[in-house]
Parts: sequence; structure tokens; C-alpha cells
Amino acid sequence: MIQITAADEELFATVLAATRLGRADAIVERLSEQYEKDWQNPLAGFPYALSMVAKMQVTWANEAVDEGQALASYSEIIESLGDLLYGEPDHWLGRYLRVRIRTMMMPPDHLDHPRFVTDERARAADDARELIERQAGDDWRPWFACPYLLAARLAWESDGRDPAEVARLVATAAARPASAVPFRALGGILSEGFVWYDSQPDLPERGTARRLARALFAGQRAVRAAAAPAAAS
Repeated sequence: MIQITAADEELFATVLAATRLGRADAIVERLSEQYEKDWQNPLAGFPYALSMVAKMQVTWANEAVDEGQALASYSEIIESLGDLLYGEPDHWLGRYLRVRIRTMMMPPDHLDHPRFVTDERARAADDARELIERQAGDDWRPWFACPYLLAARLAWESDGRDPAEVARLVATAAARPASAVPFRALGGILSEGFVWYDSQPDLPERGTARRLARALFAGQRAVRAAAAPAAAS
């Protein structure tokens, strides 16, 4: 597979910082222009998509976002990642981000667009399964645990909820070697599935997921905060 690189981490961290300072637009626009010029190269759109994800990560957390603009950004990211994966289906971070966007940024009970949400989450579940299958052909990396947690969330929130399948996904991820994920900025989104899982008191294997999160993402503030109540009790 095409694995996460130091360049991916650097770009993501740069756009996060620039967004917080109100200076990200120029970076995103430059990457968009590069994408348009080199559209025949499937990898050309990935830096643009990654910069859009980083910008969305900050703006959605800190601002009241216009729904129309948010949906346009969402669609632009999905389209760019689709172009990437059509040409490079083994791009790990590109496929993970597409699963993550469809899982974490679109609530399952969105009343305004229920059919759209249902279809998007079904696509996310298929994508998560495919990513898990594709990464099985490569040497295990610590971040390979992450799609299992997104798949577990999608399985838990589906109409045909199967707690045994949710537990199996978490236990399978936890059965593989766990060491710290070396990408601090990207770790913020790679750890989201674990943080969500820890916030749900009725989920099976919750303690297993928490221990795995601490092994993979001990430096992430959200993971430490999620673990703090358990340590205090």
C-alpha cells in the first residue's frame, strides 16, 4: 500500500496552523490549482483533499458553519479522494480519510438529508471493509487499527446492529502489535474513532478499545481526556 508519509503529516500540520491563523485559503487555493493543472495524475489531488480536511477540522470545530457551504466542501473532498482512489486504490490515507469523512462528519440521524446520509454511511462501511482487506496484504502498521474502529462505529449505528460484530472488530484490532503512531497532527483524526468509542457506555470491548487508544495515541489530548475518568474511578 501507499503508506502515510512525513510529507502528509507536514502538510496537514501546516494547514491546521494556518487555518487557526486565518491564513489557510492561499495554501488550499494553490493546491487546488496544482490539482487542476495535473488532473491526469491520480496523486495530484491528494494534497488538495488533505488540505481541505485539515481546514474543515478547525472550522467545523470552532465556527457556526453554513450548511450549504459545508456540504459543498464535503462533496469536494469526497470527489477528490474518489479521483485518487480510482487511480491509486491502495492509497491508505486517502481511503481512510474517505471513510472518516463519511463516518465522523455526517451524523446518522441527519433529519434534512436522511437518504443521503444512509447511502453515504453504507459507502463508508464498504470502504472500511475494503481498506481492512487491502491493508492485510502489507506489514502491520500501528495506524492499521484505526479503520477497525470506524467500521465498529458504523456497525453499531447501522439498522441491523450486531454487538458481536462490533466486539469482533475491536478485538481483532487489539490483537495486533500496538505502538505509538508517529504522526502527531494526523493523530488527531486517526484517533477520533477511539475517542468516540470511549464516549459510548454501552459498547462492547470498551476497555479494550481504551487500552489500545492509549498505546497508539498517548500524546493526543482527546485520548488522555477520555481515559482520565477511568483512571480516577
